[in-house]
Amino acid sequence: MRCLKVPEAKRALFAFPYPVAIWRDPPRSIQLALSIAEDFGVRHIYTVGDVVTSNFLSSGYMPDAAAVDLKTRRKEYVKVVEAFPRVVKVRNPPGYITEEAWAAVEDALRNRGTLLLVEGEEDMLSLAFIALASDDSAVVYGHYLGALIIIPVGKYKEIRDLLKYMEVC
Repeated sequence: MRCLKVPEAKRALFAFPYPVAIWRDPPRSIQLALSIAEDFGVRHIYTVGDVVTSNFLSSGYMPDAAAVDLKTRRKEYVKVVEAFPRVVKVRNPPGYITEEAWAAVEDALRNRGTLLLVEGEEDMLSLAFIALASDDSAVVYGHYLGALIIIPVGKYKEIRDLLKYMEVC
């Protein structure tokens, strides 16, 4: 896939809490996300973000793959890295999905237990996971206002259309 970046004029599109926002604190938010995943027949869960990934692990659930940048209270999230049998380092600047990041997400989807350790920012990799994951998957990430967002990929394929609003870099 090509390198893509979010144009400044379109940032608001990417900040919207698509489609299922859970406004509860952990561990209840994780329980609700797993219940929603079950209701949608989800077999694979991919997490994006330090806090979300840590909360899933603390709740006893190992995501199939995850992407973190270790920028939120770094020391607290060292255990996240140790929990995954495979760690892949990738560079991805804020607001971008680089070719390297696309390839790393593809690799993580093929290799269960992969943690993408992002130098830069992992936020946009949620869209890469949504674009590339199978229909029986869900992508879970944290919204900046505090909600946990879960996207059952097969049910909400139209979210992939957000890629059309990105610019080639």
